[in-house]
Amino acid sequence: MSDWVGFCGGEDRLLLCAALRSVDPRAALEFVGSADALRRSLLEAAPTELGALVGPAVNGVSSVNLAAAIARDGNARSVVLVERGVTGSLRSRAARAGVDVVLDLESVGAASDGGRPAAPAAPARGPASVEGPRAPVVVFCSGRGGVGKTSVVATAAAHAASWGLEVCALDLDLACGNLFSCFGLPGGSDLARIGAASDLSCGVVDSLRASVCPGLSVMGPCGLPEASELASVRAGELISTLSTLCDLVLVDTSPTFTDAVAQAAQLADRLVIVSDGGPGTPAALARTSGLAVRLGVARTRIARLENRANPRERANLALCRAEVGLETARVFRAFEGGFEAEDLLASGRALDLVESGSPFSESVATALAQMLEELGSLPDVDQARRAAQGAAGRRRFGLLGKRREAR
Repeated sequence: MSDWVGFCGGEDRLLLCAALRSVDPRAALEFVGSADALRRSLLEAAPTELGALVGPAVNGVSSVNLAAAIARDGNARSVVLVERGVTGSLRSRAARAGVDVVLDLESVGAASDGGRPAAPAAPARGPASVEGPRAPVVVFCSGRGGVGKTSVVATAAAHAASWGLEVCALDLDLACGNLFSCFGLPGGSDLARIGAASDLSCGVVDSLRASVCPGLSVMGPCGLPEASELASVRAGELISTLSTLCDLVLVDTSPTFTDAVAQAAQLADRLVIVSDGGPGTPAALARTSGLAVRLGVARTRIARLENRANPRERANLALCRAEVGLETARVFRAFEGGFEAEDLLASGRALDLVESGSPFSESVATALAQMLEELGSLPDVDQARRAAQGAAGRRRFGLLGKRREAR
């Protein structure tokens, strides 16, 4: 459970609690009576001990100015601003001021039962009040676009399904995601529908899964980009329910940390920051890992994946090790796949890529298998065990080009 301190007008406190649960399902929130008391509480606490929640204020206090001042103070673990009628201008202003997350209180109210605040979250891993064993959740993020997250997620999902796992690949690039296209589907399931659901029961969530093949399904993004906020507020609840329906949940994300990505990061058993060695890689890694830590993600749950790596070169283990959140992060590598891998994914043949034996496909399988092994969830099948062994267990090719299994 993480500790937060908040301030807003008294009539908004219940809705503010619901808003905070969409960002941190395990939050413990205490309200103070004034803006000065909020800043004082944060400054008197140990650095990063408390998160700050700033809602619609009273008595002429500007909520965005208050959130900006708290961000400048630098003592809060994370600063979340909640307002009504959030505009792009407000989000831009808040981002420049160092505010971590901006939520629209009207969306929170619309997602509640009949406009009423949702019931308090259960003290479980996620916000959904569902019981039973929970599957591992692996979230892939980047901090910049074009690094190949979607290719990695699609390939990992196809491998996991081939190992006999029930896998759901969730696309949280809600406005512009195209994970479904890697599997040849004409479209994804419209996640805007979860904003109108009174509850995200197992039956409701299961109906939103688009089947690729037995054992593999895809969810998301939203049918219309402008509807993304309807789904964003309930992303954590969706993931929590999904984790009771599947053996593994793999999450693709947008290039930047939206509200939905923040919720996914907090629920992740592994938060994998993907980079490709291109310009801006160190800065993107630092921004993303630092924000994850401020959102309460344990450093032990953060990993790094170097995509499009050269197998002839050693991994750069020193890259960003001094950055917050990456001090002890394990480094995985996905090797350059060449035109074959690109063509198969572009033509919707991710399942065929698994059978291609390409360096990209095999290295993604190794990364996923080793993560699942760390989590105690590696399936007991030969393919998965060989993948976890890395180079020693990859498929080899005979003189006539026929693939034979490593012995």
